[in-house]
Amino acid sequence: MSKDKHFALSRRRFLTLGASSFLSLTAFAALGKNGMGGMGGMVMPAPSSRLPAPSFAAPLPIPPQYGGQLAADGVREFHLHIAAGVSELSAGLHTPTWGYNGAFLGPALLIPRHQPVRLWVHNALQESTTTHWHGAHVPGSMDGGPQSLIRPGKTWRYAYQLDQPEATLWYHPHPASRTGPHVYAGLAGLYLVQDGTDAALGLPRSWGVDDIPVIVQDRVLDDTGTLQYMPTAMDVMGMKGNRFLINGREAPVFHAPAQWVRMRLLNASNARLYNFAFSDDREFYVIASDAGYLAAPVAVRRLLLAPAERAEILIDLRSLAGKELYLRSDSGSVVPALSARSMDSDAYDRSNFPLLAIRVRPRLGPGGRLPDRLAEIPSLQANAQTRQFVLRGMAMQQDMPELRQAMQQVRHAGPGGMSLGIDGQRLFSINDRYMDMQVINEKLRLGSTEIWQIENRAEMAHTFHVHGTSFQILSRNGAVPPATERGWKDTLLIRRDETVRFIAHYAQPATEEFPYMYHCHMLEHEDNGMMGQFTVT
Repeated sequence: MSKDKHFALSRRRFLTLGASSFLSLTAFAALGKNGMGGMGGMVMPAPSSRLPAPSFAAPLPIPPQYGGQLAADGVREFHLHIAAGVSELSAGLHTPTWGYNGAFLGPALLIPRHQPVRLWVHNALQESTTTHWHGAHVPGSMDGGPQSLIRPGKTWRYAYQLDQPEATLWYHPHPASRTGPHVYAGLAGLYLVQDGTDAALGLPRSWGVDDIPVIVQDRVLDDTGTLQYMPTAMDVMGMKGNRFLINGREAPVFHAPAQWVRMRLLNASNARLYNFAFSDDREFYVIASDAGYLAAPVAVRRLLLAPAERAEILIDLRSLAGKELYLRSDSGSVVPALSARSMDSDAYDRSNFPLLAIRVRPRLGPGGRLPDRLAEIPSLQANAQTRQFVLRGMAMQQDMPELRQAMQQVRHAGPGGMSLGIDGQRLFSINDRYMDMQVINEKLRLGSTEIWQIENRAEMAHTFHVHGTSFQILSRNGAVPPATERGWKDTLLIRRDETVRFIAHYAQPATEEFPYMYHCHMLEHEDNGMMGQFTVT
């Protein structure tokens, strides 16, 4: 057997998680089409784990909102504590994890627009880490990138004032070459920029009642419930799990009122894409993308989100009191075509599967509404030359010997002895260059408005995230982007053989000491070369 064939089979064997032995894709697709009817609300796990299949029973956890406290000088202050803990991610199992102000994930920060804030982040771990405010328009020194390392026992102080639209952002670690395992261990949380727009529009905004955070992640657990990160070298292509967590719990139930419900979707998985839909194939409305509201609601039945992308949606449950439906991922209709290699998709990528049970109870009050219009989206005009970026993937045959060697050197310093995986390898590139903390790849002028052109020449889809700003997508392969992408973004999916152009204004400074990053947000790609640095001065 040739080396290429050997590794293709190894990858397929792991990624499919033994799917052929427990589930036909036809049956799984039918399950997704028909909801969980006839299955007793059960999710079928991979046989590689001998854990019992979970049922949709536990209530959906709702991360607490945290509005900070006003200091004597009128500045709103927040305190985050990063520490190890134990979580019940799956019923009856106790999993060592990391979290902010708790064992897993973190509180939803309420950040007021146009008001100064201070945030203290203390690191009680034995590992250095950072905290990045993903999507926030803050200076490079406040961005929480790889240079802002919080060493064990130390505290990092952030101070800034936001001037950007109301939006669902998030925060997570960003240490050089270690972002993947730190997020996988549980470090992430919502960051809600607030300016009163949702109240003025009459949107649902009762937290945990009709305004629901939906943080979606996938994990692999062993028989004891311990997190398994990158158990094989080929997981460097993107770590995917066979257990699906919503707000840190597998197979939860949301008891929803029979009224308009707002869901804030965050794909916080390391590498998996989700094609969100509902089990009855109902229409729902996208009202916001990564960094703000759209101009008007967009009616859809499917919504594809790549890692780090967010969307706010409205679903009409007014006529469904006493009924049940499921938020699911219709992955099979989209994901396999995103790669030229079948081994890049696992059984879940080729199927439909449920994520969250929704049991509808009587309405609780007047509730919110679906507005006709949402926000004005200003047009940007470029005042600088277009920058071009080319994404390339790893060369399987050439890179495998290095990966084998790297697997022998992984550290097991995560929660419960979790592996920290392969990191720092030169595998995925941007403009044929790999991440180097000593190199500034691009230098921008403060106040400039630029068009960036991103071309994906890899064999699989990638994502692209830019720090310190939000952008507007101008075109995909020369065509106007879909209506759900015609708002403010900070992360985008770029398919293989696709060229995307976007425009952004750079209003915050970033020096060589604390530069901004641009990178793929499939975390194992970012940790193994697919990132660059830029200054704004």
